[in-house]
Parts: sequence; structure tokens; C-alpha cells
Amino acid sequence: MTLAQKTLAIIFVAGMAPVATAGESHHRALVPQGEIANDAQPPRSSVLLNGVWQAAYAPDGNAPADGWTRVRVPHRSREFENEPPSSAWYRQEFTVPAQWRMGSADVILDLSRVRHYARVYLVEPGQQPAVIGEHWGMRTPFRIKLTERVRPGGTYELLIYTHNCSGTYAHPNGRELSQNAARALDSLFWYTGAATVGIEGDVWLRLEPRLRIDDIYVVTRLRTQDAQRQWKKEKRIDVEVTVRNDTDSVANVRVEMAVVRHGDVELGFLPSNVSVPAHESVVVRASQRWEKAVVWGRPPYGKPVLYFLRTELHAGGVQRDGQFTRFGFREVWTEGDKLLLNGEPLFPWGDHSIPYVHERQWLTRKLPDLANNGVSIVEHHRYNAPPVLYDVADEMGMLVVSSNFCVGTGQVPAGLSPEEMKIVVDNHLEVVDAWIRRDRNHPSILFWDVTDTWAPEYCVPLLTRVKQLDASRIREVTYNDSPRELVDLVDTYRLFAGLEKIEASISKVRAGDLPVKPVRVGEAGIFNGAKWGYDEQPPMLPGWLDFIKGLPGRNVHGLQTFHLTDMDYRGFTLQVPGMLNEPLTPKITWPSQSGCDPRIDPFGEGTQQAWGKAAIYVNWCDPSLPASRPTATAKWWRKMYRDLTGRNLGPLSKTRVPEVIATAMDAAGKPMPDAMVFVSPMEGQAVVPFGVKADDAGRAWFVLPEEGKYRFECSGGDGTASTIAKCKRTKIDVTSGYSHIQFINLQQHR
Repeated sequence: MTLAQKTLAIIFVAGMAPVATAGESHHRALVPQGEIANDAQPPRSSVLLNGVWQAAYAPDGNAPADGWTRVRVPHRSREFENEPPSSAWYRQEFTVPAQWRMGSADVILDLSRVRHYARVYLVEPGQQPAVIGEHWGMRTPFRIKLTERVRPGGTYELLIYTHNCSGTYAHPNGRELSQNAARALDSLFWYTGAATVGIEGDVWLRLEPRLRIDDIYVVTRLRTQDAQRQWKKEKRIDVEVTVRNDTDSVANVRVEMAVVRHGDVELGFLPSNVSVPAHESVVVRASQRWEKAVVWGRPPYGKPVLYFLRTELHAGGVQRDGQFTRFGFREVWTEGDKLLLNGEPLFPWGDHSIPYVHERQWLTRKLPDLANNGVSIVEHHRYNAPPVLYDVADEMGMLVVSSNFCVGTGQVPAGLSPEEMKIVVDNHLEVVDAWIRRDRNHPSILFWDVTDTWAPEYCVPLLTRVKQLDASRIREVTYNDSPRELVDLVDTYRLFAGLEKIEASISKVRAGDLPVKPVRVGEAGIFNGAKWGYDEQPPMLPGWLDFIKGLPGRNVHGLQTFHLTDMDYRGFTLQVPGMLNEPLTPKITWPSQSGCDPRIDPFGEGTQQAWGKAAIYVNWCDPSLPASRPTATAKWWRKMYRDLTGRNLGPLSKTRVPEVIATAMDAAGKPMPDAMVFVSPMEGQAVVPFGVKADDAGRAWFVLPEEGKYRFECSGGDGTASTIAKCKRTKIDVTSGYSHIQFINLQQHR
């Protein structure tokens, strides 16, 4: 946060506003509903620019005249290839929606995750490319203001040069860093990983009000402390809303909040009137008791019920901004050496790393498959994952460890000068700020695994920043005879290593000299070998079976190991296969190139290079094959959990959120490539209207958070088209493929 963005005031609001009674529906849209109207200025809007772009693998300088080839953006990480590119150019055209009004709003290009260095050019019609921004680091926000350079209805070309994290491209100081420092900034999965390039996150064009809601933070609690600091049962929601004023004059605003679900108001808050100075921010905080909230989780912890905080910003009698923030009502905490989720003992049981696949279709199949095979928690054990992992886990009810700065070059770099260590730590603090602020409303995240190393000069600043930003989850780093200043910042003793080291650590933390905290095994190799027969029980290393059977009696909270799920390595070598399932070879297809997320084999080439993986263990797309083929190891792992806890794992959600592919067609019935298709809610659903750029077949792929009626519309070409569709959740446990997607046509009329 810059000095210009500092918080000037904190306004606290308590008390409850009138809420809907049972059966009463309070539908209200954040923006005007109905057809696109040129005289209506929505508070905010956005268009997803993902799809088939062009790429040329060429050095810095002028953009190449030839050698361009198709690539889907975003794409999967290329760090596992034997010879990935060190530099590349990307290009794509986009059109600013004609209905956008920029008088009180800015047009923002949001590039999210570009590896590692990027320089962005805008090409206006008839003009030479002009540099509009550059950025270092894939894991901090990358946003460029276009307001002064574009106009509604105008079409432009984006030209992006990228370079890997090496040489003078590693850091904005322009000096060549040591190899260890550059690799630390890159945070490769493993030391053998390759520095490379890529656009690995969704690309959005956004319209954002200058007077706006800038950040929202929701904390839910099942307990409160009284004046004597005694805990009592009480469901409560705490909300923090940051209002940002980037105009040139003071703004007197009213902040209105309500918790909504399916268009109904579940809980109301009293409005708050605040004054926000020019180019400053103000934080509004509110707290409310809410005994009727349904607790989130999978059984026995709760149900995968999600709510939305609807936040509106009003000034001068006009709504200036509006947002929906999804959350689940749950609390994770420690009591002495106990680890609890919603008051139930928590026993994390699973693998320490989910495969490096951040795509909704794959995740919607993979998470239930893991749950059915006895896995209670998943972890992305490297650097912070894109939000789709947590989105799907929230919807399913899956528990997650959110990790960062783990494995390989994310650990403490060796041999750095004090200047380079400061560069690395300062960079990582920026990453922490972006990571926690972006992900701290996901109920699925129970742990912040900040790093699996333990050097205090590295860990203490990172842990301190995490604690400042979110104290409602469990903070961890690996315990390894850690100094007291580090112990005081964590909530558990997370153990890692071989059996002898783990036993020694348990003895030390329970000797009476250290604070009493829960103990859990966060990462341990328990199997004798990386692979065994799919019809065989897993071979165990000496001593581990007895250790595992003794976990409940010794009050050790669960275990995460290797080889249940696969891990990706350089050269697509299967060093760590996934032994819960046999590999599959599905025929990979995709119904549209538009839509969110990087994809496995987007063009259906059927090669490891196109997969970006050594093997595939779950089938999301091929109706001729099963979704998975569980092994004897899956049966053994599931039984072991039941024997240790005395219960089976409860199921995840049986249904998935609505998905729609809308095909834009001209008056003659021909598809309209690159058309912009917009969606808006008709029944108060928690959606701020947004658009998706269609692919070459005119198809635009939408994922919607709630059921109900939506209006889909597009304009341009011969005219406009609009239709209303009722969109529903669909079952997950059906034949693999895309039958869950609802297809609609938008044909224009002259």
C-alpha cells in the first residue's frame, strides 16, 4: 500500500437493520437490469479477454514480423518443459464495450499472472506501438490504466513482451542479480525447474469507478469473548470495507451492506455515512450477531453453504459502486493442544501437494475423487495458487492448506548479500500482501502455510505480515528446533522430515519449555518407494504404520504425505506418481476456447507437451472412460482414516454451479467471432454484470455463482441480441464430459 492509499479513518458500525422475514424476498440488482442501454452507467463492469491469442518466441526489441503461432491464454506453466522459452511476444485485439461511460470511471487492463517480466504495448489504429506499462513478478497484481488511451467502442491491439527471471529482467533495479536471488524471486517449484515465460492468469478489461469499494474482508466466528475474556457460544460476522476515493474532491458516501443468498436478504446491517478525502481511503467496520447462519464445511463440520455480502456505495443520491463477496460461515481455532473446526476435532489427512492444475473442470472432478478416496484436506505446496482452486473447494466443501514460498527456490536462498536478501524479502512481503488480501474470504482455506523453511530472518517478516492481514486462520511454518520468536508467531507445530526427526520434534515441543500448541505432521514420506502395484496395499517404511495408528492416542492432528496425488517435475518425469488412481488417457476436448483458467491440452493434441503433465489421473472430458480408476491404495487410505477417527469422511457437494455457453450469431445465423457477450442477473443473484469475449466459433463460456434467471445479450455487427435463460446447478456424479453446460443461442435481429 502506498502512502497515497493509507487509511485515514476507521468507522465502526454495530446493530442490525431490518431483515427479510421467512419466505420474504428482497431482490435488488446492483446495476440496472434489462437490455444494454447507452444512457445507463453501471457502477462497474468487466470483460474476460481469454481465448486463442498469438505468440512468437523471439528476443527483445521490435515485435517479430513473422513466426506467430496460436496459443491459448491463459496457459499452463511451462517450467516443467525440458527447453521452455526464455522470452516471448503475445498479441491480441480487444474492443472497449461501447456502453461503457468513462466520465467517473477508469478502464483497467488486469493481466493478473504474467511470468516473470512483462512490457505491454498498446497499438491504436494507424499508430505505432506505445509502451503503456511493465511489471516484474508473476504473483503481484499487474494492472494498467487505459483511460486516457482508449474510447468506448474502439478496437485496439495488445502487444506483450515477456522474459524469464534472469539477468537484468529479474528485478526493476536493472542490475543483474545472482542466480540464487533470481531463482528466489521466480519461486520455481523445484531446484531443477526452468525459468520461463507465460501468461498464466485470466486477462480482464475492467471498468472501475474512481470512487469505489476497494477491499472487503469478512470474518465469521462461532465464539466470542465476554468482558472477563471467557469464551461463549455466539455466531457473529465481522466485516471490513475499504472505500477508495481517487477523485479530486472529498466524497460524502453511504455504505450499505447485507448478507444475501439466492436473492434473499439473510442479514442486514445499518448503513454507514462517511467522508472520504480526495485520493485517500477510509475503512468501515461492522459487526453483527447471526445465530441463523448455516455453518460451512463437509460433514461432520457443516454443509457447503455459501453466502454473499452485498456492498453498495452511494454518493449524491446515486449508487457509485457495488460488489458481491462470497464467503462461508465457519471458524477454525486452537485450544491448547487441540485443533478444531466449528468445534469439531480437525484431523487433516491427505497429500501435501495437489497437482499443478488450476482449471475448474478438472478440479470439479478431482476434489470429489480425492474426498471419496479418503483425503480430508488438499494443499498446493509451492507458491500461492490461482483463486479457482479455492473457488471450487468453497463450492464443494473441501478443506485446504494455502501455501506459499514452499519447496525449491521458494525457500531461503543461500549465499545472498544483505542487499539481495532485502530485495527478496521485500518482494515476498508484496506477494504476501496480494496473496492474503485476495484469498482471505475463502472458507475452504483453514491454514496459511507461509513457508516450509525456518530461518527467522526470512520467516519472521512473512509471518508477521500474514498475522496483520488475517488472524482468523492457522499460521504455520515447518518446526525445526525453531527459535522462540518464530514459535510465538505460529499456531501449530507443523512437523516435517523422517520418522526419527518427527519423534524428536514431538518430544521437544512437549517437554514443557515451549508454548502448548497442536502438533500435526504436515509433510512426511511414509511409503517405501514411489510406485507399487495398483492392486496392492502400499509398502510402508519401518515404524510408520505403528506411528500412524498411534496418532489419536498421542493427540497428533493428522498427517499429510507423498504419492497419493502426482507431482509435476522438469521433463514430465513421473518421480512422484499418484497412487490413489490408475492413469487414464482421455481424449481431451473443450467446448469453447473462451472462459476462465489455463487448460490441459487446449487444442486436443494428445501429447505430454500439450498436457503439461507426465500423466493424467482424472477424466473430466471423455464420456467413453470412467472419471477415475481407484486403486487398492485408495481403499487402504480411506479405511485408515475411519479406523483412526471412528467415522467416515462426509461427502462433498453433489452439485456444481451453473455454467452456460452462449453462441453469438448475426442476423443470417452465422457465428460472430470475438463478439462480446454480457450477462446480468434477473432475480437478485449475487452477480455484478460482466462480459466474456467469444471465441472464433462465437461461443462465450460463463460460470455463474447462483441459480436463477439471467439475461444474456450482445451488440455490434448487424444489431443486438438478447435472451433470458433459467440457469441451474447440475449433478457432478454423472458421465464425464460437458453435459452439465447449458447451451443457448443469441441471434441478432436487424
